[in-house]
Amino acid sequence: MSEGMTKQEVDVIGALNEIFMAKGVRSPSLTPDTILEAELGLESLDFAELVIRLEERTGLDPFADGRVLHIHTIADLASLYEREEAAAC
Repeated sequence: MSEGMTKQEVDVIGALNEIFMAKGVRSPSLTPDTILEAELGLESLDFAELVIRLEERTGLDPFADGRVLHIHTIADLASLYEREEAAAC
């Protein structure tokens, strides 16, 4: 695991790297503070793919209940999965 990052942050960054690789695009430098839309230019389909990849990695789907969530950074998304994991225990 990368120093100073949570498991969930590493999972999100890993999934993003996979998406960029699949698109044939070089992955930018990613940190927990990276802004998902502005800095990465993620389209809605990219975000959907990210959520699917994270569900495959974690077995969790924090979006299943239909909540509208405001996710700005990689850390925000990772935190959502951390809370979902804690609630599942």
